[in-house]
Amino acid sequence: MWKLFLGLLAVAHACSAHITQQEFTQCVTACGYRPPSPDIYEHFNKATISFSREELAMFLAQLIHESGGFQYREEIQYAGNNWHSAYKDNVGLPGKTYHGRGFIQLTWGANYKACSEGLGLGDYLLRNPEAVAQSTKLSVDVSVWYWCDRVRPQIRFKENQFGATTKAINGALECTHWNERAANRYRLYLKVAGVLKIQKKAVENGCYN
Repeated sequence: MWKLFLGLLAVAHACSAHITQQEFTQCVTACGYRPPSPDIYEHFNKATISFSREELAMFLAQLIHESGGFQYREEIQYAGNNWHSAYKDNVGLPGKTYHGRGFIQLTWGANYKACSEGLGLGDYLLRNPEAVAQSTKLSVDVSVWYWCDRVRPQIRFKENQFGATTKAINGALECTHWNERAANRYRLYLKVAGVLKIQKKAVENGCYN
């Protein structure tokens, strides 16, 4: 009886998910990366339950690009070093560094503070920015917060334009003219959208075109 209950629970969970664990893994491997750990999927699925499949495809593609297929959750050039001068603003605390962390890399003290408050954590992430890279859940939650707070408002009037999501994430560096990194983001999106069988795929427009 207990096994039957667990089986039914698993089926119910799969039916309620916008993306199954198999689909999630296939999206990552289709982009040329190793299968991600199961806990990443669990946190991702819970945090994106309000996303449509179409939005989820764009979000997942951006996460895969930003994190190297969920291999990294901290800006590589600053990881493990005391770069106190990097991303320094008047909000960050002395002795703390606010370089990129999370699967969509959160930077600057002001953003850590806003994100922490947005997640209902008070100033925890401002005081402990390193916690983002140490926790899979926080890496996912921070990325979802950034998407909902900073990306969604920018793409509201640019429906189904994938490039607009790139512009909201890293527009200053990638969207002033044609850029290989921005183009690669869209290539990854097409692979993710293919796995998820998205019928009305987003166009490339919104970044450099």
